[in-house]
Amino acid sequence: MAENMQHPKSAITVFLDQPPSCLEFCPEIPDHFVVGTYLLSETKKDNGEIQQSKTGSVQLWKLDPITDTLTQVQRLVLPYAVFDLHFHPRDRSKFAIASSTGAVALFSVTTESTQPTINQIWTKQVHEDSSIPALFLAWTPENWFSQTKTDGFAVTFSDSRTVVFGTEGDLSEVDKITEWGAFEAKQMIEVWFVALAAMQGETTEKKDIIPFMFTGNDFGSLHTRRFEQHGMEPRDPEEPLAPMLLEHDDRARHHTAGVTSILPLPVPMVDDAPVLLTGSYDEGVRVYHATRRGEVLAEEGLGGGVWRLQLLNSTETGTANSGSVDRRFLVLASCMHAGTRVVRVTQTQQDQSSEWSIEVLADFTEHESMNYASDVWKGSKAETTDASELVCVSSSFYDRRMCVWRVQL
Repeated sequence: MAENMQHPKSAITVFLDQPPSCLEFCPEIPDHFVVGTYLLSETKKDNGEIQQSKTGSVQLWKLDPITDTLTQVQRLVLPYAVFDLHFHPRDRSKFAIASSTGAVALFSVTTESTQPTINQIWTKQVHEDSSIPALFLAWTPENWFSQTKTDGFAVTFSDSRTVVFGTEGDLSEVDKITEWGAFEAKQMIEVWFVALAAMQGETTEKKDIIPFMFTGNDFGSLHTRRFEQHGMEPRDPEEPLAPMLLEHDDRARHHTAGVTSILPLPVPMVDDAPVLLTGSYDEGVRVYHATRRGEVLAEEGLGGGVWRLQLLNSTETGTANSGSVDRRFLVLASCMHAGTRVVRVTQTQQDQSSEWSIEVLADFTEHESMNYASDVWKGSKAETTDASELVCVSSSFYDRRMCVWRVQL
């Protein structure tokens, strides 16, 4: 823990009409963010049987970073619950959600009028069984597919499956989005998270890309899949997803509960294996070397299950040529029953040796139930009084609370 760890208090708290499961700021309009909700309703039938239904919504909110006020702009009611929500990394006005009915829905946030609005573009059933929820969605990074001008996403499910969908056309044309790869697990278990990364090899040319897929399941296993390296040259058009070269599972050697978040770190691979940051139900955040058996390079307990990790920024001083490099990563962690944490991860590289450390800079603990969703305002720092300040929005599930708070860096 940091010696001068901050314990911020909320500037404002509001309560939602339904439990918030995910939220993310809009890249195109930084003062707005979208919240996904998940409502489980139970009704008792005449025969005494309890019938459950899951519904939800996507809600557009506006944050005023000067006054710290929150205003609901729009609320779209959905016939299913929302598990996950992510804006597209390149088509920045679009976001997709993963739903309780095994479907993915695509939305856009239009900014043409004076007031932004959410519009639904399509819903696609991505699991043939609508009783199997889609748990997480990850957009493919640029150049992750072997074909240029392709786009897509990976989805995980509660029955252990991970599926990759892609298109060579416009993402808005649902009929052109097809399944390009399905990966089954050996046991029926929830796959809570999938992370996709396009990495450069240690000795390859910069144009050569190595696609990786990392998944984490409820048993505490982290699974790595590495696909065949490709450059910018076009490959077989019938094979947009490169062949898988290797896959390995660490058999829960390093996480004592489910792996719920995986963040590939933007550092060179070590011994031909990537370095990740992982979060787990076991309350630990770990710098993890994704070798065949896996290796923990640093770890820190955050006091609650680490449900989500978000990289806020990274800095690097020194050069590999000089023999000394210092890399720092600022990370926002949603820690379930313990609230939210701001964490700094540091790599100090001296010649061939490398040391990693994890430091908690701030904890926000006003949430009274599960903190599943947090994000940071990314607007112009000139609009606020302090450029070294983080403006955070975090939420909690059962008490339906949403808070704005600040951290000095």
